[in-house]
Parts: sequence; C-alpha cells; structure tokens
Amino acid sequence: MDWMQDSIWFHTLPSELRDVLQTSDELPGRAEVVIVGSGMIGISTAYYLTEAGVQDICLVDRGTALGEASGANAGGLWFAQQSSEPGSLSVLAKASSHLYDELSQVFEFDFTTTGLLELLNNAEQAGQGESRAQAVRDSGFRAELVSGKQARSIEPGLALTPEAALFYPDEAHVHPTRLAAALVGHLRQKGVRFCFNTEVKNLSDSVETNRGAISAGATVIASGAWTPLVTQSLGWEPPIRPMRGTLLALEPISRVLHHTMIGEKYYYWQLAGGQIVAGGSVDDVGFEQGVEPATVASIRDELRTLLPAAAEQPLICAWSGFRPYCDDLKPVLGAVPARENTFVAAGHFKKGIMMSPVTGKILADLVTSGKTDLPIEPLSPARFPLEGSRRLSLTQG
Repeated sequence: MDWMQDSIWFHTLPSELRDVLQTSDELPGRAEVVIVGSGMIGISTAYYLTEAGVQDICLVDRGTALGEASGANAGGLWFAQQSSEPGSLSVLAKASSHLYDELSQVFEFDFTTTGLLELLNNAEQAGQGESRAQAVRDSGFRAELVSGKQARSIEPGLALTPEAALFYPDEAHVHPTRLAAALVGHLRQKGVRFCFNTEVKNLSDSVETNRGAISAGATVIASGAWTPLVTQSLGWEPPIRPMRGTLLALEPISRVLHHTMIGEKYYYWQLAGGQIVAGGSVDDVGFEQGVEPATVASIRDELRTLLPAAAEQPLICAWSGFRPYCDDLKPVLGAVPARENTFVAAGHFKKGIMMSPVTGKILADLVTSGKTDLPIEPLSPARFPLEGSRRLSLTQG
C-alpha cells in the first residue's frame, strides 16, 4: 500500500529520498526501544536516543515514514506566534528552536528563516495586538505590532490594508520530508530499523503486530491522532482525536510573497521554487479522508482577496492530514499511567513539526535516565488516569 501523502513536500522530494522514507526492514524479535509511529516525533526520538548511546531501536508504523500528519503539515516553525501564553509550552518551544538550529548545522533540510506576518482584520484584534506582542517577547521571542500601512510595506504584494498586523521576524520553515529523509538515512547507518506496513495490535506484554511480536525494553508511543487506538489494549485512552486540515499548492509564480502570512482563515507562504502553498482548515470530521472542493474554493477565495496575482495559478495538488487534538489543548508527554517503561507523546495538534525535536529529546531523556530537566509536569499523561480516561469510538482511515 502506498502511504505517501500527496503533499507538496513529496512532490518536491527527489525519488531517491522518497525511497529512504519507504524502504522497510525485517521485523526483529527484540529491541531495546520500540517506537510506535514514524512521524517526525518518532524519528526525532530515535535520533536523540542514538545521540544518548542507544542503538538497538526499532520503529514500527502501519504505513511508512511521514505517511500521515508529519507529511501533510505546513512545515512552519512558528515558535513566536505560538508562544503568546507563558508556561511550559513556551519554554519547550524555546528549547525546540535551539535544537532546530543545531540540526540545521548537521543536516540539510531547507531550513529557512522567512518571518511571519499575522494580519489583524478589525479594531478588536488590533487592540489586543500589543499585549499579544508583549506576551511573545516575555516568552523570549521577537514580535512587533505594526500598522496596516507598515504591513503592506513588509508585504508589497498584499492587495488590502489590514487594521494592523503582528510581525514575527524570526519565524522559519522547513521541508519536513527532507528533514525526515536526512534523519532516517543517518539512523539507518546507526543500525536503527524501520519496519513499515506493520500495525500494532496489542501492547499488553510485548509489542504485538500483524507481522509478529517484538520484546521491548522500553516502548514509546508516537502515533499522533491514532494514539487512543494504540493504547486501548493498555486500558488507557487519552482524549485525543483527529482534526483534519487541508492545504493546497499552486504552480510556480514569480516572487509575490516574502514571508509566511496568516489571514483571517488560512495561512500562506511561497517556496523557493515559486509554488504558493495555502490552507490550514480545522475540520472535526473524525478519520474521514479526502479534500473537500468547498474547502479548496474557500482557500482560493481568501487568497484572491489577499494576493490576487497568485490566486488563479493552476493547482499542483491538494491534500489533508489528521492533526492530533487533545481536549485540554496540551500535548500528552511522559510515562503512561501504571505502565513501566512505556511512554507516550501525542496531542500536539498544530505544534507537531515545531515541537518534534524537543519532544524527541525529552522522550530520550525519560527512556535513558527516567527524568528530564524540561518542565513537562503540566503535560503528564497521568492527568488522564486509567479509569477516568475517555474512551473514544474511532475508526481508522
């Protein structure tokens, strides 16, 4: 089965790198660490485990690497824009930003600082702008409230003058599949195994899959929106569910957009190759796959208002992915309640690609030493106890 997302990231990934993300290894009978899920969080966890000296690692996935949300996301590293509330998440965002800087010194994955312009479309939003900018600055990032006229100076192709805008000059973008291919290639050289088309059936004793069982010294569950389905054999189902998001990419055009831009409904950016990428819907439709024509039309309508020069470009592709949404809007990160050496990382919603390095580093710390110096207490899985965890009725897509 082909699990590759029909996203711009795979369209712009060389075939030899796509092969890296889809080539499967033989399933071992035992591994020191088994990671369930080969999205960016699972891959990042394997990377930081090898950095800590662990090499007997096996990742299992019912599809292939980056076959779901990690291959369908926007690739946005919007650490400032997503850090307007103080607390553990803003601390982790700062740490993840530093880790991305370190990774960019080692691997090539189109890590680009573009800056981000968030349009404020009415007086109420503009009135809250300075307090939001100050909260971002308090979290250690740069942000500035600018006038509508200044916003058009920052983005000369913008066809309207907003009430105001928030400008985050240090926001960045990555090519997620290039990052994953670089890490997977590196990890294979370290002896890490990637076992694809391997669906986990039970975690009660060993990791039981449709291809056989693996005895694991430690197990890490990084299964995104599917996490409750994986953990239900443990009698524990955190309140995580899928939120479908749709994006589209248009044929290349000369440079009309210099930064990432957030409009009233969607966000927009332009790749180095000239492709305009847009979208970011939030659709609570369970695991219903596909792209709704009405959503594509809605994205084009807003783009036509903001950047009419780009709106009529032919479509390259449109795709959707399932973001893992947790009911209390915080990730679930740490040890599974009442389970020794079983850990989980899920529920990152829109922050998955952004937080994957720090999440992987934290999981590696927990697996190897049982502790981390980063503030993850508010994210503990124990906030959803075994008997109190919400049982979800979900159907796999």
